[in-house]
Amino acid sequence: MDEQSSKAYLKLINALLTCPSGKESEVLRANQELIDKNLILTMVEVSETLAEQGNRKATDWLQNLAEQLAEALGGLEQVKNQTTKQSNPAALSTSEGYFQFLMQVLQVTADSEGNPQVVYPLLQANLDKLDDKLAQFLRVWFDGKLSEIELEQAQDIAVIISEFSNLIQQFPLGSKAINLEIAITGFEIGLTTFTLEAFPEEWGIIQNNLGNGYKDRIRGHRAENLEQAIACYQNALRVYTCNKFPELWAATQNNLANAYVARIYGEKTENLEQAIYYYLNALQVYTHEAFPQQWSTIHNNLGATYSQRIRGDRAENLKMSIQAYHAALQVRTREAFPTDWAATQSNLAIAYGNRIRGNRADNLEQAIACNKNALLVYTREAFPHAWAMTQNNLAVAYRERIRGDKATNLEMSIQAYHAALQVRTREAFPTDWAATQSNLAIAYGARIRGNRADNLEQAIACCQSALKVYTREAFPEQWARTQSNLATAYRELSQIAKALTYYKNALEVFFPTAFPLDCLRVGRNLGDTAFAAGFWTEAIEGYDIAIEAVEQSRTWASTEARREEILSAAIDVYANMVQACINTEQFDQALEYVERSKARNLVEILVTKNLYPKGNIPKTVLKELNRLRREILSEQRKLNMEESIRSTDGGFDSSTDIKQNRTKLEQLTKQLDQLIKRDIHPFDPAFNLTQKVEPISFQQIKQLLPDEQTALIEWYVTSEKFLTFIVTSCSHMPMVWQASPEDLQTLLDWTSNYISTYYNNRQKWRDELDYRLRQLADILNLNHLLSLIPIDCQRLILIPHRFLHMFPLHALEVGGQEAKVNSQNSAAELPNNFTLGESLPISTQIREENTKRVLPLAKDAIIQQKRQNCLLDFYPGGVSYAPSCQLLQTVEARHTSPQQHNLGRLFTVQNPTNDLHFTDLEVTAISSQFDQAYILAKQAATKEALNQEEALQNANIVHFSCHGVFNLASPLESSLLLANNEHLTLGEIFEVNLGCSLVTLSACETGLTNITSLSDEYTSLPSGFLYAGSSNVVSSLWAVDDLSTTFLMIKFYENLKNKTSAAIALSQAQRWLRNTTLDELEQWIQQRQLPFDNKLRKLWKQLFNKVQGSDQPFADPLYWAAFTCQGLY
Repeated sequence: MDEQSSKAYLKLINALLTCPSGKESEVLRANQELIDKNLILTMVEVSETLAEQGNRKATDWLQNLAEQLAEALGGLEQVKNQTTKQSNPAALSTSEGYFQFLMQVLQVTADSEGNPQVVYPLLQANLDKLDDKLAQFLRVWFDGKLSEIELEQAQDIAVIISEFSNLIQQFPLGSKAINLEIAITGFEIGLTTFTLEAFPEEWGIIQNNLGNGYKDRIRGHRAENLEQAIACYQNALRVYTCNKFPELWAATQNNLANAYVARIYGEKTENLEQAIYYYLNALQVYTHEAFPQQWSTIHNNLGATYSQRIRGDRAENLKMSIQAYHAALQVRTREAFPTDWAATQSNLAIAYGNRIRGNRADNLEQAIACNKNALLVYTREAFPHAWAMTQNNLAVAYRERIRGDKATNLEMSIQAYHAALQVRTREAFPTDWAATQSNLAIAYGARIRGNRADNLEQAIACCQSALKVYTREAFPEQWARTQSNLATAYRELSQIAKALTYYKNALEVFFPTAFPLDCLRVGRNLGDTAFAAGFWTEAIEGYDIAIEAVEQSRTWASTEARREEILSAAIDVYANMVQACINTEQFDQALEYVERSKARNLVEILVTKNLYPKGNIPKTVLKELNRLRREILSEQRKLNMEESIRSTDGGFDSSTDIKQNRTKLEQLTKQLDQLIKRDIHPFDPAFNLTQKVEPISFQQIKQLLPDEQTALIEWYVTSEKFLTFIVTSCSHMPMVWQASPEDLQTLLDWTSNYISTYYNNRQKWRDELDYRLRQLADILNLNHLLSLIPIDCQRLILIPHRFLHMFPLHALEVGGQEAKVNSQNSAAELPNNFTLGESLPISTQIREENTKRVLPLAKDAIIQQKRQNCLLDFYPGGVSYAPSCQLLQTVEARHTSPQQHNLGRLFTVQNPTNDLHFTDLEVTAISSQFDQAYILAKQAATKEALNQEEALQNANIVHFSCHGVFNLASPLESSLLLANNEHLTLGEIFEVNLGCSLVTLSACETGLTNITSLSDEYTSLPSGFLYAGSSNVVSSLWAVDDLSTTFLMIKFYENLKNKTSAAIALSQAQRWLRNTTLDELEQWIQQRQLPFDNKLRKLWKQLFNKVQGSDQPFADPLYWAAFTCQGLY
């Protein structure tokens, strides 16, 4: 063929490819002189080029036209016979070689019944013929055969071709892309013979196999290939139902799940959920006993899917992933199934590398070990593709490795990536090549050795290489991840504008609901980069979407402990967001974000508890709904405690108790789902327990203030400073005071000393308490803060943060009334990090008995100089506390029943351990002030009795006069002591159902909370009673004195009977106890006719024998300041 003829043929082919659809015949008629055997051969060559370019549609069309023209010219055999050595000797020789090989391999496939041990050596010996021409010859040869043979013989040939397609699809050598093209061609040939109508079973099998081909296909558009695969699997399931063909149905379910895992179109979150659904379907048939190998395969696939899963708690998903892999390895042993064993080892390495629970360093060492296990089987010679994949995964583990020299680990990582790229070339494996290039970019970005700028430029080059394959249209997730990697490299090069642009690009794909973890990472990076550069608007943009991602992840977490862990891990994002808002003078938004970071678990469970369906729901259904809610919460808390005990060992849930609790939790959740579907949805179809709790707004915060004479002070402690927000009803914006770095460090030092002294030297703590509180007032700059509050303010709501919950802020001393003048605000910035409480012991302090010591009222103890005014004196309308504004809002929304304002019915637990001398007096005096009083006294106050008493649920006020225990190591195990040495724990309190307006905990340390919680989860006895239904809780901040507490409580209830609020009543009682002289106290006892028996009078004389009648025996804050009021009043 001369050059001129070749150009003419190419021109004609181009005309055919570009002409409008339906005009091809006109083009051919206009060029009849060119229609000959050489045109057909040229068409074959052009189709090969198009196939290499990934243009499948044009390739198929041109091949089909060539076959039609060949048939018109007398068939392909005649074309070959007419072709002389002079016309195209190379083409003829090549064609003969392909034809002979094709006939040979089909014959061997038929004779061996598709045995790979027989067929694969033949394929290995003819790797040069495994190319697109073989696929073309296969199609042309079969089409030509159809005209020569009977249908039955054609079916036999189609079966052999399908079997050969299965084999070459799984053949590990040669070009994977070409092998798949040959397989797809063979399966499509099979479908021309085996139709749905005539041969449904065979048609279904071929559809399933064709689906496998398209799922793995390298050429063409990846997203379209996967859609084609899903369509093929769904076609197969039209035939293969679970009842008629259970095994084939299960196999196709597994394959369909694999396709959904890889799917690009649709929502990634939903695709993975769909995949899990199909895998679990397959396990209905593939049991361990009946189909161990398939069962292990499904578990391997489930492990991979849980490892990628977006919905649900990430830590829990990875735990389930690792468990699934270990299950698979029960069957996939190295001896029995070496390649499957290696595959699962490789997958397990990825899961360990990402694992959240356990020791991070140990997890990474396990990942490296698993990868090395896989390489024992995956050699480059035998499994080049799998070898390269494992090298890539090993590189990731070395890049993240903690143990060993960091620089050396990174060099090993880079070396392994380059090894992977020896196989993962762009031509052979473009997506794998791009993945390794993207990973290599991260390694170069972190590299220690070499020139820093050169390493970063190399990282950028790798990212740009990856983006040649990772387009946004075809690979949106990978494209976004690479954009983020590019941004990080540019940030390190101080090219901030480019960095911000690329981070924003990534966030166009990584939005909170679909990719919460990636969204958090990229949003945080965007925020931090902009924050460091002083670009506050961009910082707010990044932190805002990152916070949305955090909150999305929290909704998917299965336990409160995990939700707290997620928020704590991102607490820096909230803190920086607050600061960025302050820097832009968006003080209202700053306070809103403070609220979004505090006590979220308690707020959410309270909102959920108050969520009821609409419509005429039967009372029995609502009662069952409440029961299941309480029991589910109880099981979740038990699981939290047990998992926290074993969390440090890095192990799995091998504990029998954990497994039983998890099983019971699953059963209760299933019962709740069934109740909602069966008994609630017919009345309220929209009812859903998982309602999102919207953040509180600044306007809603202002609405919490009942009048213009109420102010709110909220603190917020970060790792760099502490902030104070002041809100009044007339504020357009909150006032904000920022502490200096030195102030924060002073506060941290003061707090550490206070706590250490309290737990290790109680007497010194008592002696120094008054002085320490004066110091705290100065550190918090209280005088200045009060000067910002209107002088006519009568009531104060305090919202502490973290360790500030431990201190009696209402008792802090301030300057006189002159402090209430306006002064200029001050600002400052950044101090050191601080970790609090890791070595603190569990408190076993009980309500103290006066018989064991003499009150410190001798020469130094009697306060010689009258104490200055404290917050209680400034605000006669009372000082109350709340864990957060939103919690206060939630409790207020529940406070709708008029019965809660009725203080007529009292339920009290009295001295259940029978070792407190003054509590009997306390309960007798208090109960006399109520119309109805039910008393569980001493030995009768058992846990069983408490749980069975209807009087507890019907009471307006509940009073506990007993011992209390706060467990700092495990706050959920904090408790009130009952008879028979029983403990009413915080976890059990959450199960109680109350409708009261007040719970008073007249015991020790009942108001302490977990100060180590970065997310400020208010885990305390008051939180349990607030959840149980009380609107207010009075509790103590330290081990209180028995006698002074008795007087304080009697006076408190005396004030409460005057229809005042709990906060006012408590404040008045505390001022009274502080200011009352011994003479006044004795007169008060006589007027109330308090039942002092001889034993109590003897104790009284022993305690006060050195005290003058004009002295104030309880003036020290040790006696009156411990109790606080949490809640509405």
